[in-house]
Amino acid sequence: MSTIQTRIYELNHFCNWITTNPDRVDADVRPAALDWLSGEISKLEKKQNARRVGRTLRVRAWLKSLVIIILSSFFPERKG
Repeated sequence: MSTIQTRIYELNHFCNWITTNPDRVDADVRPAALDWLSGEISKLEKKQNARRVGRTLRVRAWLKSLVIIILSSFFPERKG
């Protein structure tokens, strides 16, 4: 599990704990805590998705270059 996934898991655990144990959390603090936790989780998920997109774009560019190289070996340039 990556660091981001671990942190998301931990924050979800805290969020679930606050939701399932309302008598142990101050009623004034509970909504703010849940809001902060969900905001942090969404930030981490966006960061994780951005990493995936970056990897996908790099792989896509690499595959495109590979296809161009393969096709150029089958179809050499015409002279004249």
